[in-house]
Amino acid sequence: MKISVYDILRSQNASLHDDGLALYNAVKSNIGRQVDEEVNIDFSQIKRCSTLFLNASFGKLLADFGEDVVRKFIHPASYDQILNFMGKYNDMWDNFSNKSNYQAYREEAFA
Repeated sequence: MKISVYDILRSQNASLHDDGLALYNAVKSNIGRQVDEEVNIDFSQIKRCSTLFLNASFGKLLADFGEDVVRKFIHPASYDQILNFMGKYNDMWDNFSNKSNYQAYREEAFA
């Protein structure tokens, strides 16, 4: 299955939290409660993508389905035109995997 970020957002920017939730909701409504086929999240036509967007979309998918399912079935695709996409994606994954460290950092940074 292929899900186009551009078709959901109707924008070349995937930056906002609400944008990420829109992608999350589209993925969730297409796959239901259980993922049993590969889902390619197509970023073609997207020029900018923020970690905030990735946290609200892929991070929420990680929370719902777990790391093993997302790693196996849900993949970003066609993102080469987005500067440092994989760095941001890996930051999002790290934030999820190390929730307690990330939360402690946030509390210190915003204190």
